[in-house]
Amino acid sequence: MLIAEFARATGLSRDTIRFYVRRGLLRPLVGANRYQSFDAGQVERALIIRNAQALGFTLKEITALDAEYNLKGMSMERKIGLMLERVAQVDEQLARLRGMRRYLMKKVAWMKAGEIGPEPVYSLASGR
Repeated sequence: MLIAEFARATGLSRDTIRFYVRRGLLRPLVGANRYQSFDAGQVERALIIRNAQALGFTLKEITALDAEYNLKGMSMERKIGLMLERVAQVDEQLARLRGMRRYLMKKVAWMKAGEIGPEPVYSLASGR
C-alpha cells in the first residue's frame, strides 16, 4: 500500500510516517518508481510505535529498543524489566499529580474561605 492508504490504516499523518521512515522505525519497500510501499507488517509496526509512545516511551527510546531487538532479540526478562521501569516512572508521575491535586484543593479551600490566613504554597520537592 502507498503512503496515503498506510496513513489511513494507521491513523498517522503522512509527515509522521515520513519522520518514522527517516528515523528508521518504518522500513517501506521502495520500487523502481521510487514510491514507498508499506505492507501489513509495517502497519503492525506503526501501531506498536504508537502504543509504545502512549506508554511513555520516547522515539529515541523506541529507536534504541528497536535496534537492540533487531540486533540480538529481546528476552522476556528484558521485556518485563522495561515494563517495570515504566511502571516505576508512572508511579512517580502519579505521586507528583497527587501532590499537585492536594495543593490545588488547599488553594481552592483557601480562596473559598476568603483568602484568610497564609496562602498555600506548592513545593515541587514535596508535592504539597
